Amino acid sequence: MGDLEALREKLRGFVEARDWAQFHSPKNLAMALGGEAGELLEVFQWLTEADSKALKPEQRDAAAMEIADVFLY
Repeated sequence: MGDLEALREKLRGFVEARDWAQFHSPKNLAMALGGEAGELLEVFQWLTEADSKALKPEQRDAAAMEIADVFLY
């Protein structure tokens, strides 16, 4: 099983354990994705172009976490 397939299976188990599938309509998932993308944008808000290419460690960590959330949706 590939890495992505293993991740997909873990996510399915996570959702099943919480009975969240009932909420995973296209509309709800699209809205959640938009929210996560907005959180990623917040990391870069008000930075200059140069600053956005040289993030501080805490900014880089925050961006990485939000990119992961976007990826999972």
